[in-house]
Amino acid sequence: MAGASCAGALAAVGWEVEVFDKARAAGGRLSTQRTEPGWATLGTPFISARREPFRSQVRDWVRQGWVVPVRGKVWQGRATVSWGEAQLQNHFRPTIEPSQLVRQLLGAARLHTGLRVASLQPRTIILENGERRGDYDCVICAIPTPQAIPMLDALPLLRERLDEVRYRPIWSFLMRWEGGPAADVIKFDDHLLNLAVRQPFGGPGLWAVYGSHEFTETYLEASAMEASNRAASALMGLLGLAWPVEIEASHLWRHARPHTTVGGFWVSSRESRVALIGDGIAGVGVERAWESGTRLAQALVQAREELLI
Repeated sequence: MAGASCAGALAAVGWEVEVFDKARAAGGRLSTQRTEPGWATLGTPFISARREPFRSQVRDWVRQGWVVPVRGKVWQGRATVSWGEAQLQNHFRPTIEPSQLVRQLLGAARLHTGLRVASLQPRTIILENGERRGDYDCVICAIPTPQAIPMLDALPLLRERLDEVRYRPIWSFLMRWEGGPAADVIKFDDHLLNLAVRQPFGGPGLWAVYGSHEFTETYLEASAMEASNRAASALMGLLGLAWPVEIEASHLWRHARPHTTVGGFWVSSRESRVALIGDGIAGVGVERAWESGTRLAQALVQAREELLI
C-alpha cells in the first residue's frame, strides 16, 4: 500500500516510475488466496479510514463499489457486544480482491514482478541476479524494515535509523467449518486466537482465522501443518464445534504489525537519494502506510517544482 500510493501519485503527475516486486503480483499484506468459488484473504482483514485524506480515498473506493463498510453480527465470548461498534467503526472490507486496490493505486507506474532487489545504493538498485539498474532520481523502499535492513549495507547511516523498529508476527489460516455462532466476525477472548472473519467470496463456511501474537511467537518455527492443527484444535474448543475443521491454507506473516516505529512518514538520505516508507516508519495499518507513501510523493513533487523555479 505504501509503495503503490507513492508510485501512483508520482506517475500521475508525469514521473516515470518503475516498481519492483519479488512476488508474482503486487499486494503484500493485501494479497489474496484464490479458492474454487472465488477468493479469500489471509492478510489484512479490514481497511480502516479514520483521517483525511485517506477517508476521501476510501469514499472513492466505496463509490466504485470496491469496498463497503463492515456490517454484520460480531460475536465475542458468549454474547454480541459493543466491541463491534467501537472497534469496527470506520472499517471497510473489499468487495474485489484487495490486491486489485493496490494495482489501482499504481496507476501508470510500470510494475515488474518476480524480481527481487538485493541491495540499495545511491540512486541505484542491484537485483538478486546481479543486474544493476541506476541513474534514478530517487529510489524508494516500501517493505517491512527488517527486510530492508540487509539491503542497506552501502547506506549505513540510513540503516542505523531502522535498528529500533520491531515487528510482531501473526499466523493466519483459511478454515472451513459448519456450525458455530451466526456471526460475520468473531473476536476471541483467548490467548491463542485473536480474530475470525467470514470470507463471503470464498464459498460457504470459509473463514480467515488469525492467531494471537503469543500463539504465533510460540509456533514461530513450527511447520505450517503443526501450527494449523494447533489453531484448529483451539478453534473447535472455543466454538464447541461438533465436526472437524477443514484447513485450506495458512501463512506466517513474520512482519505483520510494527511494535515500534521510526516515526514521521519517511526516512531518507538526501545525498544518496534513497528513502524508506511504510508502516515500520509511519505506524500500524493500511491507512498509515498509504499516508507514508502519499506524503513522500507530495514532498518529491514539491521539491522538483521548487528546483524548476
